[in-house]
Amino acid sequence: MKEKMKIEQSGEPVGEVLSLALAKQHCRVRHGDDDVILHHYLEAAVDWVERACQTVFRETEFTAKGADFDLNFKGYPNADILSVAYVDPLGVPGTVTDFEIRDGALYIEAAPEISTATVVFKAGLGAGNIPPKLVQACLLLIASFYLHRADVTADMTGSVPMGVKAMVAMHRSFVFA
Repeated sequence: MKEKMKIEQSGEPVGEVLSLALAKQHCRVRHGDDDVILHHYLEAAVDWVERACQTVFRETEFTAKGADFDLNFKGYPNADILSVAYVDPLGVPGTVTDFEIRDGALYIEAAPEISTATVVFKAGLGAGNIPPKLVQACLLLIASFYLHRADVTADMTGSVPMGVKAMVAMHRSFVFA
């Protein structure tokens, strides 16, 4: 049995989940002295919520590589395939132009025999389409990081505010322990 394609981020995310100005307002910071650390907390909070929800917020380019065309787009909303390339068993490169996403997976009706495949696609909810409660979860995490900088434990799930867990719970495929 062949392994599924390995997906790696190959482009920078487009847009923002929330602004530094909103994060500062939420934390009641009225000066610029902490902008760098607040921006860091903002990025960490967005990353945490994305991972907790197992989805991509901002539209981002990804490259998937593998030994077959077994590519599932779960966690990659609004996937848009940019290219499908392959190398056949004789080492000859080729491209596939007749493909679609069916039931959340790459579907190629008459798939050629291949030794390797590369699929480039864009995916993400889009900066303006992130559910408000997930933006709020990010804000709560930023405030927690900012106000409790020294409150670090080995298990970060114990340091995450209950409100954040509640807000992301409906967007997860599993529950918090």
